[in-house]
Amino acid sequence: LTRSGLSMTDWDFRGKALPRNKEEWETEFAKYRGTPEFQKVHALMTLDEFKFIYFNEWFHRWAGRGIGMVFAGGLTYFFARRAFKLPMFARLGMLFALGGGQGLIGWWMVRSGLKEETLVNKKDPRVSPYRLATHLTMATALYAAV
Repeated sequence: LTRSGLSMTDWDFRGKALPRNKEEWETEFAKYRGTPEFQKVHALMTLDEFKFIYFNEWFHRWAGRGIGMVFAGGLTYFFARRAFKLPMFARLGMLFALGGGQGLIGWWMVRSGLKEETLVNKKDPRVSPYRLATHLTMATALYAAV
């Protein structure tokens, strides 16, 4: 939606800190400059413009992780206190798994836009619309399940 997803070119399950200095920003920007999106759409982008889209994607990923951590913490707490009967715990565990799956689908979606050979439209590098629809459908299903 913000067209910032391709600014982060790698994925780590644990996440990563926002770059802290000019050197780290330059390293991330260099990775982005190697993508088809930069080369065909944003070739004139400055480091400051890159910082904006990178932050959008970084925040999006950390918001998802944060929701997952809060959910897992609460689930663990209530499980330890035996506050849920098994059917409720199973349902909440399924929701947690769907949330994790949403993160994996998001990365699968982003990967589709990072390499020339996986692009659907070679002239306008974007994530695969099919993978984007999968990511949105999963988010809708997760929301509906809650």
